[in-house]
Amino acid sequence: MEPNQAFAQGLQEAKLPRYSQLPTLELYKDQLVELTNGYLAPFFLGETAVTDTMVNNYVKLKVIAPPVKKRYRREQLAQLILTCLLKKVLSIAEVRQLLAVQSRDGSIEAGYDAFCQQVEQAVRAVSGSTDLRQPMEMGSVSQEALLNHAICSFVHKLYFEMILAELSDGGE
Repeated sequence: MEPNQAFAQGLQEAKLPRYSQLPTLELYKDQLVELTNGYLAPFFLGETAVTDTMVNNYVKLKVIAPPVKKRYRREQLAQLILTCLLKKVLSIAEVRQLLAVQSRDGSIEAGYDAFCQQVEQAVRAVSGSTDLRQPMEMGSVSQEALLNHAICSFVHKLYFEMILAELSDGGE
């Protein structure tokens, strides 16, 4: 199986852990990083999702809550998983703002589980509309699909920015 085919297959079958499935034991940073990278491997095409340095930066930037006695709880693991996935399309400032809006409106558990479910549904919807297992060839329909996905990403990002600004202004 070619690397793109294996990635596409893994992505279509990917499932994010629900909040109740996250460890209740407190984790040291190296455990947090290892666990997060394991959960997110299907979404990162052989890349590392997070490093120790990234975790330090997210804590400094107040994207995730700081550890207590060098230990991270499942709330921080959930925040880190969300951050790692969202940073692919959002700035860290936007991720922080989104997490702040989400935390205002309910429990982290409900918000995190809804996020996981929506990511899985979106992956299946997109992979169902495009055969991701086929290699992309120049001049083929896949090139058109590539452009379509780029345009859809752009439009979705515009709408996201507009809604986030409205919710952020309305909540302060």
